Amino acid sequence: MQEPTEHPPREAFQRLVRSQASPEETRTLVRHLLEGCASCSQAAEEARRSPRELSYDAVFERLEQRLNEEVTGLLTERASAQNLYVELLGHQAVEGLTQVHGTRRYASLALCELLLQKSRERLLDDPDQARRATDLAVAVAEQLDLELYGAPVVQDTQAVAWAYFAETRRIQADLRTAESSMEKAGRLLAEGSGDPLTQAELLTLQASLRSYGGRFEEALGLLNQAASLYRRYGERHLLGRTLLKKGTVLGNAGKPDLAIRLIRRSMDLIEAPREPRLLVCATHNYIWFLSESDRRDQALSCLDGARRLYEQAGDRRDLGRLRWLEGKLAVGLGEAEGALLEARDGLAREGLAYEAALAAMDLAVRYAGERKAAAMRRHADQMLPLFRSEAMYRETMVALLSYQQDDGAEPGKLFEELGSYLDRARQEKNPPALARRLGP
Repeated sequence: MQEPTEHPPREAFQRLVRSQASPEETRTLVRHLLEGCASCSQAAEEARRSPRELSYDAVFERLEQRLNEEVTGLLTERASAQNLYVELLGHQAVEGLTQVHGTRRYASLALCELLLQKSRERLLDDPDQARRATDLAVAVAEQLDLELYGAPVVQDTQAVAWAYFAETRRIQADLRTAESSMEKAGRLLAEGSGDPLTQAELLTLQASLRSYGGRFEEALGLLNQAASLYRRYGERHLLGRTLLKKGTVLGNAGKPDLAIRLIRRSMDLIEAPREPRLLVCATHNYIWFLSESDRRDQALSCLDGARRLYEQAGDRRDLGRLRWLEGKLAVGLGEAEGALLEARDGLAREGLAYEAALAAMDLAVRYAGERKAAAMRRHADQMLPLFRSEAMYRETMVALLSYQQDDGAEPGKLFEELGSYLDRARQEKNPPALARRLGP
């Protein structure tokens, strides 16, 4: 490379290393050095090593060393978090909590974040495992070192842990614990760093709790706040997830047309590689609310196109929900019966008693509408174990037992009353969000 014929003055390189050069002069000097001028490179190096700059070099070296130590410590902590996680889950639930409280070796921010991640992933499909992971996350978060991580970071982490603690209790119908835990999460967040994305995450969890209790307007207000934060910070995927949740709330509030439009918008924002099952969830709810708004032909068309998505991105639980949806959309009793029975049994095998019970109720309503006495009685026998497993269905179980024992009543009237009761139980007595718990 040919050396440039014109060289900047040596004083210019002194201004450069002292950050005293103007932007224009800086660009000129850097371009000149990039041209390969050996003499000016030597002048720049001499300026950097002048006595006045040696103190700066020492400071920067110390800062660099400290940064490297912190990064190394963080990487080491993250590497050990997986081992600690496996170790903790090797214990029974109570023993795991005892382990956390009994030693400081589990007081790791990385471990807490990993436990929360596992809870998010299993929240819908394995509520028991999600609850266990969240219980451990709360225990770990409560032991984090304020001096090591900083009070704002610790309080943010504790807030998120308690919010997911509340979410697992909501899913398992422990509303009193869910409400008190969510209040604690809110107090911790108010004392934390003020991170807007952490705030948005808590808002969406608070919205789920409000929606579960039928307080749809409050839930929508919280989701609007979360959506604004995600939009402001360019979080397209999380915005899509929030719009999906908002659409689901609107649908459960009896506004399926609004739900359809919002869920369709959410599907354009969701990044499928980031959360493959979320797209399955959006598709499922979209078809569900098409059916709820009496657009059966459109729902069937979408369902035909979505089967491959269910099979590729979903699992056995999603395939069970697919059969439930097929049964719901079927015209004849024969086709509906086969699909709903498969859905009921498949969802029950996967431990999804709520959804299995709801699929069973859909079939019960079909039997009642067709006045199928013998089938209804057999189905009632098979439904009882599902309802016995969930406290929220006690009234439904009583109705089924009464139906089985009341041989003197007029069959047609019993069918109408039971069908009406089951439909009302699904829509009113049980929280509406429960019927579509596939939501995000």
